Formats: sequence, C-alpha cells, structure tokens
Amino acid sequence: MMHTPLQLVRSILDAGRYEAEKNDAATTRMKPLVTVSRYYGAAGSSTAKLLAERLGVQLYDKELLNAIVSQTKEDKQLLASLDERVGTLVDDILHSFFSKKSITSEAYFRYMAKVILGIAPIGGVIVGRGAHLLLSRKQTFCVRLEGSLATCAKRIAKHKDLKLDKAEKLVLQSNKEREKFEQQVAKRFPRAVQGFDLIVNTDRFAPNQAVEVILAAMNQLGFQVPPEQA
Repeated sequence: MMHTPLQLVRSILDAGRYEAEKNDAATTRMKPLVTVSRYYGAAGSSTAKLLAERLGVQLYDKELLNAIVSQTKEDKQLLASLDERVGTLVDDILHSFFSKKSITSEAYFRYMAKVILGIAPIGGVIVGRGAHLLLSRKQTFCVRLEGSLATCAKRIAKHKDLKLDKAEKLVLQSNKEREKFEQQVAKRFPRAVQGFDLIVNTDRFAPNQAVEVILAAMNQLGFQVPPEQA
C-alpha cells in the first residue's frame, strides 16, 4: 500500500510514542531496518524494492525521503514533534559536520538526518543518503551493492538508451560524487562506524538473488527476518 509523505511522517511519530508507552520490553519486536548503499548501475533500486517487499517494510528512496523532508519543513507541528522524538542527537552529530563547508545546504541535511533517525522505530529499507553513517549499527543492517564498470555501464546504457561510452562516463561521475559525499559525511561524523555488514557483487547476483543473500546474512547476524508469505 502506498503512503503519502504526510502519512509516513505521522507513522514515524506514532511509532515513537507507541514504543515509549509500552511497558513489557519482552514484547518489543522492532521491524527490520536496512540501509542500501550502491554503485550507480548496480541494480540498487530494484534490489531495494524487492528487499522491502520481502521484509514487509516501507522503501525510502531519494525521492520519497526528499518529499518527507519537504512535508516536515512545511508543517511546523510535525517538525516540533519530530524534534521531540529525536531529541538533540541530530544537533550534536551535525555540529562538526557543518564546521566546514558542506556540499549542500545545512538545513536540508539537518531535516534529512532527523527524518532518517525518526524512521528507525518503524523499520524500513533506506537507499543512500548516508543513512548507514547515522543509524545505530546494533539495530541496522548495512549492505553495499557493487558491480564492475562494464556491467553497471551496460545496465545504464540500456535503461537510459545511451551509448556505452557515455554510460561509462555517467557511472564513473555518479560513483565519484557518491563516494565524495560519503567521505565528507564520515570525516565530519566522529561517531560514525565505517564499513558495511555485507557487500554484494551484482555482476554475479541478480536482484532477487541478492535479496536472498542479504536475508541469509541478516539471519546469521541475528536480525529479525519475517517468514516468507505463502
């Protein structure tokens, strides 16, 4: 079922209140929370979509996260509630992040960080946005999807109807920008944990196969994976 950004923000806030009101800790069952970092052309979107469907959680891609941030900024009551949910953690984390010139606006990342931290109680699959550097590694499974330049370029060339050489340049440029962004985030976040729980080579695994590998790794590390629906 599709949800509007407003509905998702309210879900984030309601989940926080629900967790705070529960008295029986033994009944607490967090929904799976997964971050997906990916090379451009490594079938990240399709893999993340299948993974979210299998786990029964919301998929948060760049477009949806941007929409949620926009909605939050426009609704001051929602923003105040979200601020109350995540406390001053974001301000503490971002203090050093913006001590130097950022690649984008401070306001945008401040809102984005609050939204990402707010998603944790309700679970989800979060694509990109440096989410793996913000969320607690105790409750978050962090996966990286990679692929060779040749394979990724072929996918992009087919998807965007480009010549292979242009697709290769686009893959290299996009990966460079993503790497630079994550390096800057990691450098300015002193508490960030580096690395991933799993790196999948999408040259060898199709999206559905990659999902099975991810689920198996999550099980091995003790993450809660819901049984597959018949």
